[in-house]
Amino acid sequence: MGYGLMLLLFFMGWLAYLAYWLLSRGPPARRRWLPTRPTLANQWKNLRAEKHWARGENVQVMDDGTQTANIYQVAGNFFGDRADLNCIAFLVHETGNVGTKQSVSVIVDGLVLGYLSPRDALPLHARLQEAGMAVAVTSCDAHVGGGGTGLDGKKRRYLISLDVNWFEA
Repeated sequence: MGYGLMLLLFFMGWLAYLAYWLLSRGPPARRRWLPTRPTLANQWKNLRAEKHWARGENVQVMDDGTQTANIYQVAGNFFGDRADLNCIAFLVHETGNVGTKQSVSVIVDGLVLGYLSPRDALPLHARLQEAGMAVAVTSCDAHVGGGGTGLDGKKRRYLISLDVNWFEA
């Protein structure tokens, strides 16, 4: 008996054992290769603004990196491309957080993209207090830019800027 025949018999025995092992366990459980995200009811989808701010100065939105997935989804750019999107942003005011980091949320297409800085949120709250709309949802023009990959191969940050005039009549 030669080595070739012995290897063939060994391989056939191993294959029979593998078939027995698979059949005795039943069909393999279906695996999910990609994790699924739970679908949450989007409370910000159908917002209505009581006031739309006129164009004026550019106000930068604070982004600490926690909303990057939302920004990417709104921008709709492909990997490596820069984003360039003009849209309407809703400013949602939280009553208990006036003057804190997260007092005014910036929402586009039902997704939170960031927050106004306390320096920019204070004049907004003051103007709304004067108009008698302390907890109103307002809107303004916004630009989502940046993102993509730079020449050095590093990912670039997204930039969200609001075009507002806090001092309009």
